Amino acid sequence: MTLTYEDDEQITQADRDWSRGTGIATTTSNPLRRIQPGDFSGDLPNFGSLGIGDLIPTDNAGLTLSADEQALVARAQGASSRTVLEDPRFWLTSQEGSIAPTFGGRSVTYVDINGNGIADCQESRAGQTGFLAGCWFVDGAGQVQVFQDGLIATGGLTGAGGNGGRLSTDRDTLFPETDRFVANFNTTYDVTDNFRLFYESKYVLSESSTFAEIDTFYDTLFIPSDNPFIPTALDPVVDVTGGLLLTQDPVGFSDDNPTVNERETIRLVGGFQWDYADNHSLEFSANWGQFKNTQETTGLYLDRVFAAIDAVEDTNGEIVCRSDLDPNAFYEIDYFTAGNGYANGGFASNRYYSFTPGDGQCQPFNPFGAYAASDAARNFITSQLENELTLTQTVIDIIATGLLDYEILDTFLDGPIGYAAGFEYRDEFSSNKLDPLTLGTLPVGTPFTAGDNVNDVDDFLFSFTSIDNTQQFNSGGEFDVMEVFGEVQFPIFRDRPFAKELTIDAAIRVADYSTIGSATTWKVGGSWAPFEDLSFRATVSEAVRAPNIQELFDPALPITVNQDRDPCDPNNVADGTQFREANCIAGLNAAITDGTTVTDGSGNLIWQNPLTARFSGVSGGNPNLQEETSESLTIGAVYQPSFIDGLSVTLDYWSIEISDAIDAVAADDILRGCYDSADFPNVPFCSQFTRRGDGGLNFLNSGQTNFAQLEASGYDVAANYRFDVGENRFGVALVGTYQETLDRFFNPLDLTEVNPEVGEIQIPEYSGNVTLSWNRGPLSTRAQVTYQDRQSVDEIEDIGLYDMPFFDETYILDVNASYELSDKLNVYGGINNVFDEEPFSTQTAWPVGPRGRYFFVGLTYTH
Repeated sequence: MTLTYEDDEQITQADRDWSRGTGIATTTSNPLRRIQPGDFSGDLPNFGSLGIGDLIPTDNAGLTLSADEQALVARAQGASSRTVLEDPRFWLTSQEGSIAPTFGGRSVTYVDINGNGIADCQESRAGQTGFLAGCWFVDGAGQVQVFQDGLIATGGLTGAGGNGGRLSTDRDTLFPETDRFVANFNTTYDVTDNFRLFYESKYVLSESSTFAEIDTFYDTLFIPSDNPFIPTALDPVVDVTGGLLLTQDPVGFSDDNPTVNERETIRLVGGFQWDYADNHSLEFSANWGQFKNTQETTGLYLDRVFAAIDAVEDTNGEIVCRSDLDPNAFYEIDYFTAGNGYANGGFASNRYYSFTPGDGQCQPFNPFGAYAASDAARNFITSQLENELTLTQTVIDIIATGLLDYEILDTFLDGPIGYAAGFEYRDEFSSNKLDPLTLGTLPVGTPFTAGDNVNDVDDFLFSFTSIDNTQQFNSGGEFDVMEVFGEVQFPIFRDRPFAKELTIDAAIRVADYSTIGSATTWKVGGSWAPFEDLSFRATVSEAVRAPNIQELFDPALPITVNQDRDPCDPNNVADGTQFREANCIAGLNAAITDGTTVTDGSGNLIWQNPLTARFSGVSGGNPNLQEETSESLTIGAVYQPSFIDGLSVTLDYWSIEISDAIDAVAADDILRGCYDSADFPNVPFCSQFTRRGDGGLNFLNSGQTNFAQLEASGYDVAANYRFDVGENRFGVALVGTYQETLDRFFNPLDLTEVNPEVGEIQIPEYSGNVTLSWNRGPLSTRAQVTYQDRQSVDEIEDIGLYDMPFFDETYILDVNASYELSDKLNVYGGINNVFDEEPFSTQTAWPVGPRGRYFFVGLTYTH
């Protein structure tokens, strides 16, 4: 019996200097190709009509450019298309709230907050853009400041620095706080000398907590002039415009409430092992296991958010919700939420779903500033959501193993035939239960009937807790499989000339799934040692893998995709294959219904992406998945020279080809796989997303799918050498991998369309480690260096678009030692990541985790 308890403290972005303040870097378009705020200080007679963030014209035939304009053109022409951007931000929003007058009037000097004589809205791209916010924000001291862009990387969204919305915050978790308890109890009982009963059990209970600000926002939300939270400094604006627009990626909604996952695992195994004859045994086992994950997270009530922001003063001068004074009052709805169908696309509603207006629950919410709202307001607009996932597996195995040693076989073989045969039955069950609020169930306190679905009272609404308005469902499923299998090993030669050993082995497994039907897996292999020092081995196999329970039945959960991932976006259309622009034109013309212009008179794409933020989608299981089939080959050699005692060297080549491979394909690959194909629009990916009437993307399904093919090959090498010097024993071990290919083929109609992945993040071309060890008496020491080759910052086929396309190669050193104080007591310790290597700038845990250099020490006691 063993008992284990582990506790890990949380690491946040504020705890690491590589993430503190600036978050995690991202890949995006290069801002050097655009007009930046500081560029207007030069002499720009021909570029004067350009705004902040506009592309610098590089075709200026017929114009006489000033020296400053020539410098800008040279900068743009010399800049790479894309780059890795530090301190990434969304320039059109902020956590503090990006504020503007109502639509239009951006060149008017309503106020001059910083006293520089320039209309405040003209100091930022978002401010200049008439349909967005971006003129002012309220800082941590409650003071109104003029919004500054920083760098503008794309016309639609991304920038760096300035006052824009941060992609992540210092409070976000890099490594979760975790408590883990593990108990094991295993026992055997020998009924007779050849019949043994066994029992194994395991129980694991863990709780982890992570924190991230609630992932929501509102775009161009109208704040009426009578809202008492409007900063006094902006009263002159309101006096003219009648209100303000607010675009915000709010923080502080959930205060410090983390997302908590409680995971419970139970495994019970019982059976017997019976040696019923010499060299023959039979084993029976029954295995039952269950995994349960209960997740508690913080969600929002959308109607409460908008009702709480819609604050007024009552007759006593107290700030209250407008709905408390008038239960039929309309509250404002932002652009994005309205665009997703809330209130049937309207920008105001007087329908309340999660509370009854006038019942005293509503607490006015101050949206001006990152953490300006009261605790009471935060508690009113948020709710704790609980989701539960349960996976259960039952397995029954009967396995017979042994050696067939008959005299008649000696004529053909140099030893007994080894065999294994058996039967397995496996049943798997999954259940995903989402919180009733996530499902759209109306809570107690609703003006409608509690327990009904929101869609029963509003045909256009599926959720009142998500701006994406995605209908969600509980999900689950079950399948079972029966398998029979057999394996044999034939010792053809032993101790013969040029055949120290020659063995042939074969195996077959036939399965019957309740989901995909029958499936057969087989392999044939062999090993040959011409003499004692050298042996060769090879295996060829064909395997069928059925989709597992989660790939089949995971719930379709909401996802969001940044608008700048659209291959047809003007920033991206030139970065694809020769088919992309023509396919985009055809696809946009088919989708657009509002008359938006797609091409100019010459047929060139001039469509501008209308999205100013992300769009919605889902990702989850797929009950229609089919099996994937793989063919693999391995060939290798083992060299153990007799003249160098303790040395062993192995080299293996491996190759695998998977057809109808199962994977959750990324949104980028879906979109590019569609528009970059010569077979557009007949590629299956083209049916996994939709566009709205103006051409903007509005939905994408990135769930599990069978795509065309995956091919991978490479070489593995290992070398070990151990030797003694007096009382000292030294060891050197080398393990390395050369990843020759890893290619995905997404188009089943054309297997020449390949997505190569070798050299991308987490797929280095070369990797390995070297381990040095020294043992002397009770002392053992070990040092290991792990190596990873350089890895690309983005898709390997896109590295030509970057100024610095690769992250450098990485070396990570770990050292440890142990000392036996007695037969029962051992002390150990070490340092991992000795040189404090950091993750790549766009990653949080690769090629090393966020811990950095860390020390450990411990004791083990065995009784």
